[in-house]
Amino acid sequence: MLDSMCNATTVPEALDEVQAVMSLGHNLWAYAYMRMLYSKNKELYYATLLNQPSMLLPVVYTPTVGEACQKFGKMPFYRRGCYISITDRGNIKKVLEEYAASELQKDAASDKPLCDCIVFTDAGRILGLGDLGCWGMGIPIGKLDLYTVCAGVNPFRTLPVVIDAGCTDSSGNTDRVMQKSGAGTDVNAAYYGEDNMIEEFMQAAVDVFGKHCLLQFEDFNSNDAFPLLAQYRDKFLTYNDDIQGTAAVAVAGLLGGIKLRNPSCTNLIDELKKETFLFHGAGSANLGALSLLANEAGVPRDKLFVTNSRGVIWKSADGKEGSFRNDEQKQFATLSKPTFDGTDLIAAITNLKASVIIGAVGRDPGCFNKKVMETMVETAKPNRPIVFALSNPKTQAEITAKDAYEWSGGRAIYGSGTAMDNVTVDGQLRSPGQVNNVYIFPGMSMGAISCKAWQLLF
Repeated sequence: MLDSMCNATTVPEALDEVQAVMSLGHNLWAYAYMRMLYSKNKELYYATLLNQPSMLLPVVYTPTVGEACQKFGKMPFYRRGCYISITDRGNIKKVLEEYAASELQKDAASDKPLCDCIVFTDAGRILGLGDLGCWGMGIPIGKLDLYTVCAGVNPFRTLPVVIDAGCTDSSGNTDRVMQKSGAGTDVNAAYYGEDNMIEEFMQAAVDVFGKHCLLQFEDFNSNDAFPLLAQYRDKFLTYNDDIQGTAAVAVAGLLGGIKLRNPSCTNLIDELKKETFLFHGAGSANLGALSLLANEAGVPRDKLFVTNSRGVIWKSADGKEGSFRNDEQKQFATLSKPTFDGTDLIAAITNLKASVIIGAVGRDPGCFNKKVMETMVETAKPNRPIVFALSNPKTQAEITAKDAYEWSGGRAIYGSGTAMDNVTVDGQLRSPGQVNNVYIFPGMSMGAISCKAWQLLF
């Protein structure tokens, strides 16, 4: 059916076809159409994306890609993406060489395969949807489309990769082999120690494509994401977009929010230090933003609070007890157990007197309810509260723009991970800001590729 739907040979024809599919009312069909178009004519696929990015990027990536990943294994399988299995350990370089020989361009002089960038994931934490295993391939594919459309990265010199090291499903069953880290957290046993899978893959990529090939970590579980980034950021040209990219755009959004409050302000960093931040959710995105605020902006630690499934994260004076789950959470744990019910979000906002709340929970859509918004309005006074709902896709957002504006009486300064529709509040049109790392990673990555960087320091 998809094959007969996709007959375009020009951009106008492709746009007519995809818009006809979109008229069915569900963009998953449009996503499937675009994958078929890529399979048939790569040049036409990218030309179509570049012609109408505002219409088509939400189709090929967020928010549609979330559902696409949930159903990826039930959709047609196309020639895009390299799967590296745990059974390939000791032979990963050969896997990359075989894929490159089949799918990538070659240098005319040396006949070596050309690859400027690899986005690789083990799909341990896809958006707010959890561990999707091999079905997470839609994420690195879509991410690299954004590299091309937003920054001009050559799509024929990119490689999406899934590290297939098992999958933990929603019932808790797993074929990932886990072990305890030094911090006592569950991590993937294949990723650590001598001859581990991640280092073998990264070194193989350098051996095959050269030291200037950018290697981007994507959607690893935070228990693995932080130690892996720390271990390899000085050895390879690499970064983790969930930690560093989201942190950068979140802090930029916060500075923008302060400017909205006070347009005449000229020292936004000093104003930032006066806020009290409550981060709801302690995954890679929020922990990365916390680190950037503390270490680069100089926000005092007693102004930074974060929750996990156990409530407001705390630690004892000696650090031996607390509600933290890993070293990164422990770093931002408040000293001593809260005297209030730390599992109650309203109580946390009230007692901490939060003026900024940032949600990146992933699995609790709508958790910023009317009472949360009303409480934020009170605790932020005399200022307007800043409210970010970063969880993707849209169905996982902590709060919609419409509810945020209505429940706060129009006072909330709102941003979201997924684009939200405009809202009219008291006769004024509000255009919600999108706090998404798409504003960071394409340009930064293109810069690293263009200058042949060997390390990224941010």
